[in-house]
Amino acid sequence: MFKKIGLLLIVCLLAATGAAGAFSLQKLSASEIKISSGSAVVEFPLAITFNIGATSDANITDIRLHFTVERDAFVKVTTEEKLSFTPSTKVTGSYYWDMRQTGGLPTGTAVDYWWSIADSTGKTVLTGTQKVVFDDARFVWHSLEGQNLILYWYGNDSNLAKTLVDTAQNGMANLQKNTGATLSRPVSIYVYANSADMQGAMIFAQEWTGGATYPPYSTIVIGISSSNLTWGEGALVHELTHMVNYQMTNNPYSGLPTWLDEGLAMYSEGPLDLSFQSSLVSGLSQGALFSVRSMSSPFSTDATLSYQEYAQSYSLIDFLVSKYGQSKMAALLDAFHKGNTYDGALREVYGFDMDGLYKLWLPFAASKYLNVKTGAST
Repeated sequence: MFKKIGLLLIVCLLAATGAAGAFSLQKLSASEIKISSGSAVVEFPLAITFNIGATSDANITDIRLHFTVERDAFVKVTTEEKLSFTPSTKVTGSYYWDMRQTGGLPTGTAVDYWWSIADSTGKTVLTGTQKVVFDDARFVWHSLEGQNLILYWYGNDSNLAKTLVDTAQNGMANLQKNTGATLSRPVSIYVYANSADMQGAMIFAQEWTGGATYPPYSTIVIGISSSNLTWGEGALVHELTHMVNYQMTNNPYSGLPTWLDEGLAMYSEGPLDLSFQSSLVSGLSQGALFSVRSMSSPFSTDATLSYQEYAQSYSLIDFLVSKYGQSKMAALLDAFHKGNTYDGALREVYGFDMDGLYKLWLPFAASKYLNVKTGAST
């Protein structure tokens, strides 16, 4: 009996040793995944193609691209794309990010990406993070720095670039003086020599587009030349103000009412242009004005109506700053930064809501702009 038990014990031990040996051999002969190639090719402004090549002793069965876009966000989002390919010990794959389907990125945007690759044995590798910059390589860009901004331009007109940097700095200084609003992070400004070049940097651009602001990316693109400098200076300050508004008030709950966002942008440009004054005078004279509440939504696509909305928004800011001062406007922006509602922010700072603002503003505007109609100075 002892002999049988002893023999059985020896067999079991040998079996256990053999099994352990087999496991060790399997570990020693495990596949090794190697990256043979990789790239990211920019096709501005339409796409980025990500390419990967890999080899392994066993069939590679899974390849995934992971990427994040560098932008201002409350939650960092990572996109994962699984590639389609035939499993093999040597594979190549690519992912075509078609921005005509997802929406475009402004020039200068950085994208961080990496790969995860697995084979049939369960072996997985994760590559290091690479960076690709979505640049508009159609032009050779020069740069000029200002306070909290970098202006990029191409061509030989360095005087124009300097003028625009000075304009931007003066506009931001005036905005801070009048409203307390200021840039908190650097902004990149790409100045194209004309609207056609600028529209070529956008997907599905409208033919009338002269500039665009991308607040989460801290980027502005705009078409300015010496021939349209007067317009360009005003437009640049206008777009920069939208960037300031975003940086001052961004929160995960709500944005600014359109009348406040556009009104501040108009106000930062300087005195109201005569064409806008005329539109406002007409509305006041005929009693055909927009309520403040209705101008919280995007403005009309009708040019005549939108002119009046822009003019009224300017006048609302003029009233609030003239009557209550810079500190109150700064407090209003801070109230929005905390996630207040449109009416709630106004009540907290001024003690009235949007309807109350309209009633208080109306005699201010009538007194100032109806006098313009009769020739009195504003």
